[in-house]
Amino acid sequence: MPGSKTFGELLNAFWLRPETAMWRELDIRAMASFEFRSPSLDLGCGDGLFSFIRAGGRLDEKFDAFRSIGDLDKFFENADVFDAFDKSTAPVVMHEPGYKIDCGFDHKDNLLSKANQLGLYRNLKTGDANLPLPFPDQSFSSVFSNIVYWLDMPERAIAEIARVLRPGGQACLMLPNHTLPEFSFYNQLFAKTGDKDWAFLEKLDRGRFADNIRQARVGQAWEAMFETAGLRVVTHVSHLSKVAVQIWDVGLRPLFPVLCKLVNAADPSKLTEIKREWIATLKQFLEPIVQMDRKLELDAEPAFHCYVLEK
Repeated sequence: MPGSKTFGELLNAFWLRPETAMWRELDIRAMASFEFRSPSLDLGCGDGLFSFIRAGGRLDEKFDAFRSIGDLDKFFENADVFDAFDKSTAPVVMHEPGYKIDCGFDHKDNLLSKANQLGLYRNLKTGDANLPLPFPDQSFSSVFSNIVYWLDMPERAIAEIARVLRPGGQACLMLPNHTLPEFSFYNQLFAKTGDKDWAFLEKLDRGRFADNIRQARVGQAWEAMFETAGLRVVTHVSHLSKVAVQIWDVGLRPLFPVLCKLVNAADPSKLTEIKREWIATLKQFLEPIVQMDRKLELDAEPAFHCYVLEK
């Protein structure tokens, strides 16, 4: 099955947040038909780990995404703990990715510094995707983006993606479905009801769904934006069942700060073996969920769309 070789690498990178590995594996499977064709753009590349692993890159098992973090004491104040960079935590690349991406674009310099260590991107550029993209018309043959729904005006961002694509070029976009808000414990139990007994869920949510929900749309609404921008749908895959999203919604997120402290306090000579056992245990439970994502849809549409579009 597409993407099956990547799950172990994702768990290695995100072992203290395995729900993230599960989500990203489902993203990889959904976008199986998309190929980066040069010149290529990863719009909102972040630290580059997702695209690196999707490209077949492999890191030393001692590395994880949490070696370089900051403001851990402000985790429940919604601080972005990943927006930190420590060059001493550079990963050891055990297997080079199978292709290069010409440009990685993101608004956070610390994340781009992390991405620069992976050897995946030929060029990295800082910028705000809410603004017109700093690229000439028809600059790219392929664009991937998983940030359009975080932006203030997604229709404008989609138009900009169309502008920088060459005729015949393709874009792959991950976008939330209208069902996503229905799967959020915070949204259903607190935001919609105002019941103060559920106010503790604000610490679980940490502002995530407040941003995601505002852009959740039915497929027809997204497709109308594509048509206006001059993009046609090549493939459309729905993914992320209610079960998968609700596992991710809680996951190990509330324990993350204390887990980081436990790891930092552990005997380094024993940590790698503990990590192997941890990943093997998690894989027994999460891999079947990944395999059954479509089966778990039940009576609710999945939470996300993956569109491959052509100009």
